[in-house]
Amino acid sequence: MDKRIKVAIFCIAAILFLFLMPGGVANAKATDTAVTRILSTTYPIQGSTVDVSLHIKDLQIGGIAETIPDGFSFVSTTHPANQTSVSGQKVVFAVVNETSIKYTVRAPLEAEEGIGTRTFTGTWYDALNEEEGDIGSTSVSVRIGSSTPGTTPSPSPPAPVPGFEAVFTLAGLLGGCISASFHAKRKRRK
Repeated sequence: MDKRIKVAIFCIAAILFLFLMPGGVANAKATDTAVTRILSTTYPIQGSTVDVSLHIKDLQIGGIAETIPDGFSFVSTTHPANQTSVSGQKVVFAVVNETSIKYTVRAPLEAEEGIGTRTFTGTWYDALNEEEGDIGSTSVSVRIGSSTPGTTPSPSPPAPVPGFEAVFTLAGLLGGCISASFHAKRKRRK
């Protein structure tokens, strides 16, 4: 069999393996965590509120502990009060078969209270499987400005596109295959 055909078959098999196997490149990060955090804005104006959504995957019974940034204050949650505990910058939620939890915080009002970049962090605990993990940090940059009605805050930058890493992996594999094919062709001509 021609060497170029062997290289092409190998490349196609490698690409199919990466994208068709369970939890392939496109899904690699999606299965690493049971909880993800999404903020309504990552550029809040001082004194404005920020809505935080926690999306929960495969966590039937357990808990989530969020640490809100210094200078921010907890405002409210849609989660039941008897399953929520707030102490300073820590907010703890008891989880029983939920797919999402929403809560609201207020950005610092005064410059000395934390204008600038701050970070949300958190952990989750799965009581049934006795597993725990990090939620990953989310940075916010508090801006000085007015949060009065009628003002329009700057839009948040676009969210990262899921699976974009897979595009770069695919491009790298295709580039490698093309390079190997040309190398094999040049070697055969000599």
